[in-house]
Amino acid sequence: MKAAKTDTAGFCPHCQLLVEPDVGHGWPRQPVRCPHCHLLVGVGRGSSEPSGEPGTKGTAAGVFSRQAKREGEASSVSPDEVLEGIREVARELGEPAERLLMVDYQQIATTNPHLPQLKDVFAAFGSWKGARRKAAELSPADDG
Repeated sequence: MKAAKTDTAGFCPHCQLLVEPDVGHGWPRQPVRCPHCHLLVGVGRGSSEPSGEPGTKGTAAGVFSRQAKREGEASSVSPDEVLEGIREVARELGEPAERLLMVDYQQIATTNPHLPQLKDVFAAFGSWKGARRKAAELSPADDG
C-alpha cells in the first residue's frame, strides 16, 4: 500500500524555520537536528507552521549569531561577496537590505550554496546589523 502524500511542513520549534517541506503529523518520527539552529528536534516535537509569537525570530537570531561567531573568524569569502549575498536575498524577498532579517537570510543561505554563510558575514563585518547596513549603501558600481 502506497503512503498518502502529505501537505504538512515540518518547522523547527526552536528557530521556527522550515526543516522539511513535506512531513506527516507527529514529525519527526526520529530525532532530527535542525540545519539552521543545529538544535535537536525531538520525536513529535516539530511544528506544522512557524510560530507567530513575538520574539521567536529574535530568539533564533541570537542562536544563529552565537553559532556563527563560534565557528571561527577565518573565511575565504570577501566582504564584497557577503554584501552581494545580502543584497541578492533582500531582492529575492522584496525587502530593502537594511531591513532584511538574519533568520530570513539564513533560511535561504542554507539551501543556496552560492550564498555566503552567516559565519562569513560575521567574519567580514563582526555583526549582522553592520553587514546589512553596509549592504544597503550604494556600491561604487551603482553610482552613476
